[in-house]
Amino acid sequence: MDVLQLILRYIHLLGFAALVGGWLAAVFAKKFTINFAMLLGVAVQLVTGIFLTGLAGSDADHMKIGIKAVLAVLLAVMVIIPWWKKRDPVNSGHFYAIGGLALVTVGVAVFM
Repeated sequence: MDVLQLILRYIHLLGFAALVGGWLAAVFAKKFTINFAMLLGVAVQLVTGIFLTGLAGSDADHMKIGIKAVLAVLLAVMVIIPWWKKRDPVNSGHFYAIGGLALVTVGVAVFM
């Protein structure tokens, strides 16, 4: 069980890297569009987060998981809906909020 949990945690971190890396690439290119790396990163984080929560069982900090779940769903909505509707640039405030929310989510994971 520990090996599976470590593999899922590793994949979860790769999802975070894809989300933030795609966001930073778009910021530096000054193109406020949701790119495929961001979409893939948020999807990987959602799926692996659900499995990690299931594996944690009763040992988990339920408040932390609840906060991270709400932030993850909000982040997924902010990324998936603009990607699905059209791939035009989004509002700069919306785009910066995606990066900020991703960083807040990882801050909750690390500091809570």
